[in-house]
Amino acid sequence: MPEHSSLLGHLLAAKTATEELPPVAHSTYILDRIARKMEGNMNGPPAYYFDSFPVSTPMLIIRDPFIANQVTNHPRVSAEKPTNLKDWFEPISGKGGINLFTQNGQEWKHDHNLFLPFFSNSNLDATMPDVVEQMLIFRNILRKRAQSGELFRLEPLTQLLMNDIIGRVIFNADLGNQTSGSHPLSDTMLRQLKLKFAANNVLDNIGQFNPFRVFSIWNNSRLLNQHIRNQILKRVDAFRDAKARHEQLAFNSILDQALESYYSEPSRKQSDPIDRGFLDLLCAQLRMFFFAGYDSTAATMSTCCYLLSKHPEALVKLRAEHDRVFGRNVASCPGMITENPSILNSLPYTQAVIKETLRLFPPANGLRMGSKDLVLKGRDGTEYPTEGVSVQTSHFSVHRNPACWPRPLEFLPERFLVGPGHELYPAKGAWRIFEYGIRNCTGQAFVMKEVKAFLAILCREFDFQNCYDEVYADEKIDLTNVDYERAYLVEHGAAHPRGEYPCRVSLSAYVPGDV
Repeated sequence: MPEHSSLLGHLLAAKTATEELPPVAHSTYILDRIARKMEGNMNGPPAYYFDSFPVSTPMLIIRDPFIANQVTNHPRVSAEKPTNLKDWFEPISGKGGINLFTQNGQEWKHDHNLFLPFFSNSNLDATMPDVVEQMLIFRNILRKRAQSGELFRLEPLTQLLMNDIIGRVIFNADLGNQTSGSHPLSDTMLRQLKLKFAANNVLDNIGQFNPFRVFSIWNNSRLLNQHIRNQILKRVDAFRDAKARHEQLAFNSILDQALESYYSEPSRKQSDPIDRGFLDLLCAQLRMFFFAGYDSTAATMSTCCYLLSKHPEALVKLRAEHDRVFGRNVASCPGMITENPSILNSLPYTQAVIKETLRLFPPANGLRMGSKDLVLKGRDGTEYPTEGVSVQTSHFSVHRNPACWPRPLEFLPERFLVGPGHELYPAKGAWRIFEYGIRNCTGQAFVMKEVKAFLAILCREFDFQNCYDEVYADEKIDLTNVDYERAYLVEHGAAHPRGEYPCRVSLSAYVPGDV
């Protein structure tokens, strides 16, 4: 374990690790750095305890999939989230931070089942025409950027794209962020996230020591709930109208599915108003879906483009796969996805690119609550009791663990295409982006469909030029402890690449110059 203080736990060790990292590096680097400085192994131990008192409860940090698999295989621990996670989520979802990420037991099962039908494969495929429509707007924006030749930051554009996609799939609403400027709902949600993540010092992150910040979050949360209630009431009217006309929607949005379940209860009539408790539940869960649905996916889209610009040999293979599946005519691809969304299942190399991007740039970690009856064991027999601690699986550390990933810092999509016995074949449970067990990511299939479509529609038409060296030409910071990566992860909700991926874009040789 790192050096411990009876007053501040391991926070002094965290402070030292922070000082050895470049500015605003994500906390996952801090925990990884602490591990790597511990004696006995230059790569750090497979697990260690971290006491963050008075900021949070003690944690057991897992850095080896062999141990992480024991967590997600345990019948109770795999299903239980730490209660203090609600504090982290409270500014995001409101309602005391109660949402599908933080709920446990029957409360979680009830709300999980309420929304689960949205994530059926048939319903997800039915959303793809709307997803493709928004991506074509995004494509036109990139065409204008290509004409100008100017340097810009890609991630704000992917965030607008994902805001519009999420507006459709959550509320069945056209938010128009890409075409008409920021929608009030999106603007208020983004302001809420900025209020939560703007502060970097310990006192502001504790929150209660900054009354102005507490008030600002509360007031903006109130406005956000008003916007979401307005969307809910609009959909209630549309839901009733569709039922009266016996119309079938092209797909059920997340909100539509919740209303369908709510009004299907035998004791309710479609003319009944929504009761206050259910309205509060919807507001909290829809805020959570909005955040979870756009933030990490927007970052993944940008990071895919970044890594493909750094690795042209992978881009060549990606384009060749798209040629085989969609034909040489780039313009036909969006229509083919709209007509037959299952065609996205025919893109194994594209999927491998996405998975390798997420391996190197994981947006989050796995978090569960320990238990008296779960004592984890390392490969060497070392035991790690979990009673009274949060168990955090560091996706960053697991995904770069050289014992599990040969050449761990290299971008090699082929890892996910080779079979057992090959040197690149991943160890069991070593790729953990969506986690495992009963609390795995419900939206993982939708995320993969979105990013596959994004790459299929855009990556043959455009060449991205990485401009990190240009933007940070005069920078004098040490990148040694972030693996010499200029696009190191920073914290803003999910983990994001620093600088929002500064780049230029041009039309590729696949496209005539007059497009």
